[in-house]
Amino acid sequence: MRGETNCEWSNIWIALEDKGITNYMEIEQHEIIITIGSLTLKGRLDGQTAPQLREMWQLYESRGVNNVVLNMQSVDFLDSVGISTLVAGMKQFRARGGDLRLVGLQSSARSIFELMMLDKVFELFDSEEQALKGF
Repeated sequence: MRGETNCEWSNIWIALEDKGITNYMEIEQHEIIITIGSLTLKGRLDGQTAPQLREMWQLYESRGVNNVVLNMQSVDFLDSVGISTLVAGMKQFRARGGDLRLVGLQSSARSIFELMMLDKVFELFDSEEQALKGF
């Protein structure tokens, strides 16, 4: 490794040898950047409000956000259009190697998800902290 022509590494090795350090390891730095979006919904997710959420999906896509945590704890109504918007968002993020994770579904919404077997498709969490783990 000492014979490599990478000037930056050569300077590091010379500096280590100057300090009397002859046993050293090579450390290669990799940058991993994960951009996570976090949204909190309040009120209804239905045919009238779903377009606003779809706009957020598009905004996140334009900004390179591939992972989203969606807090639905304060969503008091969810209809089929709202559900299809969530499914479309999940597909959109997964197509880019990310995911859409749902937090705090109310019992009525959770029942709908279980009935439609969407709890097998979406990752559902009780807290945002749990949802963020593993991204």
